[in-house]
Amino acid sequence: MAIDLYQTGVSGLMAAQAQLATTGHNIANVNTEGYHRQRVEQITSTALLQGGLHLGTGTQLSDVTRLYHEYAFKDLLVNNTEKAEAVQLHQHLSYLDSSLSNLNKGITTSMDDLYAAINAIVDNPGDLGNREIMLAKAGDLASQFNQLYDSLTQEMNINSREIGSRVKFINETTGAIAALNQEIQQAGINGTPNDLLDKRDKLIKELSDEVKITTVKDANTGMITVLLGGREPLVSGPQAYQLQERAGSPDPTQTELYLQHPARPDSATRLDGASLGGELGAVFRFRDQVLPQTLSDMGKAAVAVADVFNQIQAQGVDLNGQPGQNLFNDINSPQAQASRFLTSNAGVAGAVAITDTGALTGDEYELRYQGGNYLFTNLTTGKSETVTPDGDGKLNLDGFSLTLTGTPANEDRMLVRPTRLGTSELGLAIGDGKQIAASSLVMATANGDNPGNSRLALTVTDPADADFPTRTDPLVVTLDAAGNYQVFRKSDPSTPLAGGVLDPNDPVIQVAGLDITVSGQAGAPLDRFEVEYAAGSGNNANALVFAEVKSRQWLNGGRSTLGQSLDQTTVRVGSQAYNQRLKAETASAAYDQSFNRVQSLVGVNLDEEAANLLRFQQSYMASARVVTVASETMNTLLQIR
Repeated sequence: MAIDLYQTGVSGLMAAQAQLATTGHNIANVNTEGYHRQRVEQITSTALLQGGLHLGTGTQLSDVTRLYHEYAFKDLLVNNTEKAEAVQLHQHLSYLDSSLSNLNKGITTSMDDLYAAINAIVDNPGDLGNREIMLAKAGDLASQFNQLYDSLTQEMNINSREIGSRVKFINETTGAIAALNQEIQQAGINGTPNDLLDKRDKLIKELSDEVKITTVKDANTGMITVLLGGREPLVSGPQAYQLQERAGSPDPTQTELYLQHPARPDSATRLDGASLGGELGAVFRFRDQVLPQTLSDMGKAAVAVADVFNQIQAQGVDLNGQPGQNLFNDINSPQAQASRFLTSNAGVAGAVAITDTGALTGDEYELRYQGGNYLFTNLTTGKSETVTPDGDGKLNLDGFSLTLTGTPANEDRMLVRPTRLGTSELGLAIGDGKQIAASSLVMATANGDNPGNSRLALTVTDPADADFPTRTDPLVVTLDAAGNYQVFRKSDPSTPLAGGVLDPNDPVIQVAGLDITVSGQAGAPLDRFEVEYAAGSGNNANALVFAEVKSRQWLNGGRSTLGQSLDQTTVRVGSQAYNQRLKAETASAAYDQSFNRVQSLVGVNLDEEAANLLRFQQSYMASARVVTVASETMNTLLQIR
């Protein structure tokens, strides 16, 4: 009986000692990230049958388990990924919003300075000082656009380097998880390796910061399979797959990600970076969607600046009496057209010409060749449409035309970026203020007795036309209330050069190297105008057209001025940053809720552990007393003679 009592006491003593050790382990790791509270599992020892009675023989330890809630942990992973992606994208958008606001402020200031210089030329078109100031302000505007391009492309390069560092971290983490899988399988033969399981879960949680993952546990081996987005394997048992960075196609600077099989180095799956989720997915979305859209939007404005000022220059003559040359670089130079098209097929080249800056969307496009058809996909809206070449073999879309040289292979993927480089390509094309074409070649003067309020706007198409107005022989244009018009030389009113009825949808008269656009309503019997050659240093008619650019609405389908278009881009980015902040706050709240839930289930509670210490200490002391009693009883029995 004493021997049984001794064994019972020792079993209780050992159990209490294990409980105290585990409780101490819990307390020591209260601040260890990813630690799950552990608990000693006890069962009663096999009873002893004696005298028809089953007498207890103490206790024994069955296992040391960790408190783990699989559903709560998986919910935590999901919310952690969403929070990481939302917060990371918000940080990038906030930086872009701040940078773009400052850069746009500089562009707006430079534009206002340019308009002020133009107004000075309107007042005194022959002043060389005013002309040099306008040229300098135009150069400042181009520099501001160039600076914006440098800033955003530098941010794009930083993002590409960040992608590389995150890929390296992911590969290291998946390798560590695979190694832990093997350790856990081996250690699990002799019990539950709780600390190794905690270490693996911690790595899995860190991996969920970077990308969206799901996990599947093998009940037999204890190994975890980690799936990227629920589809592609990142870790399979003791094997870790590797992410690889490769040069983009057709844009080599836009690096892409591939998933490589560990046993088949030549086999790799291309991944859609923007759909990866987590912080890595956020960096891809910012680099491949937000920054390009912003560059293209601002590039649209830069292209519009160059186009409108160059067109106005072409309508006038400079101080030397020469036809106006481009003020800014030609938006459709061969180099500019080629830079807007990208393909990895060396046998194909493309030239993208801007045909209408007012119709440009600021979007970018993917072009696929499909058995004779060309499928254009707007990368911003996702809208696709099949485009067929016109009679000149050009593909026309949204204010630009594409001319292809060579035949693409079936399913070739090509990129068309009409305006992304616009901010970098803007630059002055002249270097002398005398070359500013402040004077117009022609001007329309209304008869003072006109009964209506019609007006004429002139666009020079061919100043070498034989019927172009001269200094001594202007053209006369007459209009009546019914839309009938007639054009003749003042010296020969009996010989009409043009006549007919205006098209109310397109009220343009094409005659004598001119496009004459009619607006307003002629009165009865006639409104009369003289279109005369007006070149000369004192003529400010073309400078007035320059000044009108500030209020002209021709961008975005005729709905926006140049300044409004710039503001819309800044507002769009600001709105994105604000909306993303709300998403980040919502995702953070959901994560906090999941985290608190996990902690309440598996975390260490110091008050509870302190109570357990007292409880297990008393159990230890009581068991020690049992051992003492058993020893004293045995000694007493041995002393009896």
